[in-house]
Amino acid sequence: MVLEKLALSARERENGADRNMNKKLTFTLTDRANPLRTRSIIDLCDYLADTVLAPRFAASGVTWTHEYMDFFGVDNTCDPLQPTGTIILTVPPMFAGNVASLEAAITEELARLNIKLGAFTPESRPADPSAVVLRIHVIDNPTALLQPPEVNMSTTRGTVVLRDLLGYQPANGRYEFAADDLLKRVSAVTEEKIAACTASPVRDKQLAAGVRRSPSPVSMKAVRRCLDEVNQFAQWALGHNYRRLAAF
Repeated sequence: MVLEKLALSARERENGADRNMNKKLTFTLTDRANPLRTRSIIDLCDYLADTVLAPRFAASGVTWTHEYMDFFGVDNTCDPLQPTGTIILTVPPMFAGNVASLEAAITEELARLNIKLGAFTPESRPADPSAVVLRIHVIDNPTALLQPPEVNMSTTRGTVVLRDLLGYQPANGRYEFAADDLLKRVSAVTEEKIAACTASPVRDKQLAAGVRRSPSPVSMKAVRRCLDEVNQFAQWALGHNYRRLAAF
């Protein structure tokens, strides 16, 4: 029993480490209040969970964290990073009798941001006939123009891009940089530097050491994408008079 508990504890630590390494870095503006994060469909899912569902759970005396149980999701036919598309809401069972009220609350919350919705469409789930599922069509999202471009970078990729390639040192898992300095460092990155940062050991019997370092085309492409997104984020920040940025 003790050995089983120790093994389980070790697996939990490993799983926790994997989650931390794959955790998405959040890029923010630090010298002013950050704008609402509603520029994409996936952002809207989190926004509605926080502003509509969370208060209802709290009012019912229920503790709920959407990180561990999501009721809002993105329809797989649309791009979750685009400002418009289709949100799938699986209505929490305890609110199944108040669907009309829930629809009204969602419509009212998004109307405050001038986000326009189409009709709420019910969806059947043959595997779970008791489930109440709604398709929410977002047809216009003007908040996308008021917020910085998305940066999709994991903690692991951030180590390569922000620390190794751009030379920023994190403090307690947080990177901080000036927007103009970030642009200068990104512009100074060469293909040779990207190749060096993404090189991994490969067996080579022709060499005395038996191995050589070879850059990964897949990793190089991913790093270029991250650099482009970071560059767009910094340019947007300067264009809107934000000078200080952070990622954590």
